[in-house]
Amino acid sequence: MSMRKMNPSSGEAWIGYSLKITQHRLRQRLEAELTGIGVSASQNAVLLAISNNPQISNASLARAAFVTPQSMQGMLVTLERDGFIVRTPHPEHGRIIMTELTEKGKAAAQAGIIAAETVERQMLIGLTDDEARLLGDLLRRCADALEAA
Repeated sequence: MSMRKMNPSSGEAWIGYSLKITQHRLRQRLEAELTGIGVSASQNAVLLAISNNPQISNASLARAAFVTPQSMQGMLVTLERDGFIVRTPHPEHGRIIMTELTEKGKAAAQAGIIAAETVERQMLIGLTDDEARLLGDLLRRCADALEAA
């Protein structure tokens, strides 16, 4: 890699900077799409994770939503208060709290999937199918390289 000086205002930016701009705009669009559903992007990620695994741990939920375990606890309280989830003690393991989607939560999760797909289609509109697949593969490889470091 060259040691040239990067100047984002000239259009010659670090790839990581371009990724951050894309991620920020993606998040803004997703938040806008989710407004009518009544959940944030992080809450949507939690609802989707619960719908895929009703016995998911709070730590796994925090990872799915890219928040701290402490923030996750507050988010779960809010989702329960707003009627998206119910939390009950496990019948056999008193320390385990089970989290399930309510009907409102199931509807929100389904609407969240549609919102995310809409935003992703908008993001990829300028790419061919092959380019979109290649971009996904390259991003996964980049993430894997950072995970291994």
